[in-house]
Amino acid sequence: MKGTTQISLPDVIAGCVMGSFAVFANLISFAMVGKINERVPENERLSYLRWGTEVRRKFRQLYPGNRLVVLLDVCIVLMALSFIVLLIVDFGGIRFAR
Repeated sequence: MKGTTQISLPDVIAGCVMGSFAVFANLISFAMVGKINERVPENERLSYLRWGTEVRRKFRQLYPGNRLVVLLDVCIVLMALSFIVLLIVDFGGIRFAR
């Protein structure tokens, strides 16, 4: 077929890894919002649908020794690294034996 594009196996793997870390980071953020909402008064609760960077700061204030923040940071860094790997594999000219 003319005009078809083949996606290599490393592209698929890097994309799946990146997506997995993104979903896992989102789940961790939801857990953090839930823990924050347990402690704060009802008028200061965060929405599960509309939250931003304040979740990390507020969670760290309420739970200073909790490691969910570190786990969230690790997921974000690994997601970024898998994106870089995806770019290197695509545009860096790395070819694998097929």
